[in-house]
Amino acid sequence: MSYKMIFLDLDDTLLSSDLSISEENLLAIRKASEIGVKVVICTGRGIFSVKHIAEQFKIDWDNCYIICLNGGAVYKGFPPLLVSEKLFDNSIAGIVYETAEKYGVDVQIYRGDKLIVEKVTERVNMYIQKLNADYILVDSVKNYDGKLAKMLLNGPNDKLLKIEKELAPKLEGKMNVFFSNPNYLEFTAFEATKGKVLVELANKMGVDVSETIAMGDSFNDISMVKAAGLGVAVRNAVEPLKKVADYITKNTHDESAVAEVINRYMLNTSEKNENKYKFRFPVLIFAVLFIIEQLLASAFNMQALKFIRYMYINGNDTYKVQILTVLIPFVLCFAVDYINQKTKKEDEEEFWINKYGKK
Repeated sequence: MSYKMIFLDLDDTLLSSDLSISEENLLAIRKASEIGVKVVICTGRGIFSVKHIAEQFKIDWDNCYIICLNGGAVYKGFPPLLVSEKLFDNSIAGIVYETAEKYGVDVQIYRGDKLIVEKVTERVNMYIQKLNADYILVDSVKNYDGKLAKMLLNGPNDKLLKIEKELAPKLEGKMNVFFSNPNYLEFTAFEATKGKVLVELANKMGVDVSETIAMGDSFNDISMVKAAGLGVAVRNAVEPLKKVADYITKNTHDESAVAEVINRYMLNTSEKNENKYKFRFPVLIFAVLFIIEQLLASAFNMQALKFIRYMYINGNDTYKVQILTVLIPFVLCFAVDYINQKTKKEDEEEFWINKYGKK
């Protein structure tokens, strides 16, 4: 498969823990751009905290885009030019404001290139400092007169979980509700998800969705990872995202996971095990098949398949070990391992370590 477009989440995906971009990631992005790959930043951040990141790419931005606010705003090129927004009226968010006030969490709202808050608490200040955000102070976010691209509740995870449980059923079909971080519960217009914007933008660019790659780490990335032709979860991603991903990186966001994927699937410079059968004795598969065989032999009293067979000879109880009973699981284990490798397009060890292993 030739992939022509890649959608990259920022925090905990492209960005390392210190919010920098590794040289390996930057080099891979530039090489992909040079061969015609369309690069798209797809983040929950506002454009105010993305510009300095996009500037580091140093690529041809003519056919590249920046998706902000989880699909609430789409920008073309760099410097970024706003080309579309998916907004909701502030009045629809009344129930969110009331619930946030009840639980004592901070409310942040977004429109265009501005963060809008009514007070800079310690939590809000940490957010502003982390993202270098431009912000506006208003008397009341609840009474803000205008349409919004996103709302964010900033607070302790235990409180936000209660808010999500309380509000999700009430806002179903009206707004999207999801976590982008354990301490950030976000709300966007119902049509504003990373997945929906991925499909819209790919179609606009004349790229079949099957030719797209999407990479992410958190709950707000699930829609785009499911929508893309190749959905990728970085090794440090949340488990729900890993479960829907087509591929899980060997590396974390601190180990240039983006470069791993670009090199493997776009530049074809990394070694793959696809369609290469690795001959070995799969002990685990053999053990499972042998146990199944013995359980069936016992359940249906198939003496010929029992490894240890009871015999009554000349008035004496005796037992016989039947070595040939291991032959069936022995042969089958190689057949199962062969099919497993071909189906997963990776050897068994690589697949299971990628899927469930931890670093």
